[in-house]
Amino acid sequence: MTKEHKEKIVEQFSKQAVAFKKLKGHYNAVDTIIQMSGVSTHHKVLDIACGTGISTCEFAKKAKNVIGLDITKKMIEEAIKTQNENNLKNIDFDLGDVEDLPYKDNTFDIVYTRYSFHHFLDTTKVFEEMLRVCKPDGKVIVVDVALEDKYSQAYNSMEKLRDPSHTKALTFQEFNMLFSNKNLSEHKQSSYKVDMELEEQLAASFPNKGAKNRLREIFKKDIKTNSLGVDSYLQENKIYFSYPITIFTATKFK
Repeated sequence: MTKEHKEKIVEQFSKQAVAFKKLKGHYNAVDTIIQMSGVSTHHKVLDIACGTGISTCEFAKKAKNVIGLDITKKMIEEAIKTQNENNLKNIDFDLGDVEDLPYKDNTFDIVYTRYSFHHFLDTTKVFEEMLRVCKPDGKVIVVDVALEDKYSQAYNSMEKLRDPSHTKALTFQEFNMLFSNKNLSEHKQSSYKVDMELEEQLAASFPNKGAKNRLREIFKKDIKTNSLGVDSYLQENKIYFSYPITIFTATKFK
């Protein structure tokens, strides 16, 4: 990850940290993720790009201990607040880079990340790091927007406009290529949608000057075309849409 891109991520998520936690959609399907993970009281879990610690804390309610890692100090500060709100003692938070995880090989029973891959410049390198620190017979889990090919260009252009730290949301084909790694088996997927009201999302976003009006126009057009793949619609003079999320899980060979 380049220094410039790191700075862009830190800048964006330092601003977004408090607002991110308040968006209701970020709590969607956490129970499904926990269930698919098979987490239990003897497991050690790593949550990379943990953000405000929403999922980190849910794992901690079931696991022996959890480490949350993020590159943005402000996000870690919010995550610690989330931990304290839940009165959880079995979480540690680290400031660090997902492309060079500061952990030994075969350390964690579950290595997990949510809503992060679309910010990474080198998803293959991050995925390999996740595999490296995962124990044999452990699980690797990635939860993020997954697109059909036909929506990729329009969606990514829109998201880069909304969030300058966005790089690329992967297609299903690209995720399946990552998870086709020879060291993985027992592949599972489950999809869900995160519903958003456009103005609420824009209020929690910090795009470049003038971009919010451009985004409004893009979504108005999308109500008729659905070129973004987010099922935009108008209700009571408000624009709503849904991020298409997929949970990808696999087990590392013994």
